[in-house]
Amino acid sequence: MASVVLPVVLGVAAIAAALVIGVALAALVQRRSVPYLLVTLAFATLLARTAVGVALMTETVGPALHHTLEHGLDAAMAGLVIAAVYTARRARG
Repeated sequence: MASVVLPVVLGVAAIAAALVIGVALAALVQRRSVPYLLVTLAFATLLARTAVGVALMTETVGPALHHTLEHGLDAAMAGLVIAAVYTARRARG
């Protein structure tokens, strides 16, 4: 059962992440600002996490590296969102 569910979940996650990135890219093209770029990159980490999950499923990476990469991507997402908020507030005031 788990061997069937994981590919489906990763496929849905990849499609959802791609859609979110597409919307973010559309907003970035319209606004052309650093905060929008940073938010778009933050959303891109969601797709990268999916790629890491696929790499684990196909045994391209081991569990330890998978764990490290996912925590690294979490930290990258948080840093990008914080940077986006910081640059947006600086630009405003």
